[in-house]
Amino acid sequence: MNAPLLRLYIAGKSLSSQRAEQNLDKIRSLVAAHFTFEIVDVLERPELAEKAGILATPTLAYEHTERPRRIVGDISDIKKILEFLGIEGKEEMQ
Repeated sequence: MNAPLLRLYIAGKSLSSQRAEQNLDKIRSLVAAHFTFEIVDVLERPELAEKAGILATPTLAYEHTERPRRIVGDISDIKKILEFLGIEGKEEMQ
């Protein structure tokens, strides 16, 4: 079985892209080590964005075989993000 994947789509080094990357780092620190994380800059890799159907950035995609999810825009409320994705955070977050 493959590790669960959280993929963040951003557009360049804009302020919103930088904030989204910082929030992804916070998420990374709060979830189990078996998760895989990727950041895709749609300006550098537009073919990946097109293939995934990404229409806006930032977009956080939870690539899960049974329950894929996407969040477009602000991902600063980490607790709500993890709840929506159905991911349990580490104990210090509870």
